[in-house]
Amino acid sequence: AFAAKQPDVLLELKTKAANVAYFLDSERHVPSNLVCSWSLNTAEVIKHEEHFTARLDQRLRSARRVADRGIKVAFHFHPMVHYKGWEDDYPALAERILKEFSPDEVSFISIGSVTFIKPVIKQIRRRGEPTRILQTTLVKDPHGKLTYPDELKVKMFGTMYRALTPWHNQVFMYLCMEKPENWDRSFGW
Repeated sequence: AFAAKQPDVLLELKTKAANVAYFLDSERHVPSNLVCSWSLNTAEVIKHEEHFTARLDQRLRSARRVADRGIKVAFHFHPMVHYKGWEDDYPALAERILKEFSPDEVSFISIGSVTFIKPVIKQIRRRGEPTRILQTTLVKDPHGKLTYPDELKVKMFGTMYRALTPWHNQVFMYLCMEKPENWDRSFGW
């Protein structure tokens, strides 16, 4: 209702869940300025780091169902996580998106890195959930948050951006909360 009353606003509903029943009700009008987006990661990251969330197949199946209803979807590859095998897993995930969706169904794609503030790291450790996400080098960004070094981020972002090459001129893509130098080095613009 909010989106319908505010046609100049883009309302994005972002999730890691699979419940889209509300949007599939054939009687329900979903305004064109509403986008349903999914935070995606590789099956490896979801299994080991994204506890209590929908699996990758469930998320993509839900996005497919929403897109089939004529509702725009979007994808966030954020946070990309560095682990052994990421170089193969992330491009494979991009390839799956390219095969399962058409560019006219996708409003945008964002790419981003692991970023933490110190209290979140303490909370992760306190909760005691199994995690490997903190077993890598993190450096302070300009805002004092902890993230991967720029060289690693540029390598990861560039890998993902190249994997999405067929959609470069059809779907808006952006880096999430990154400085201009990392855009230039990852995207070439």
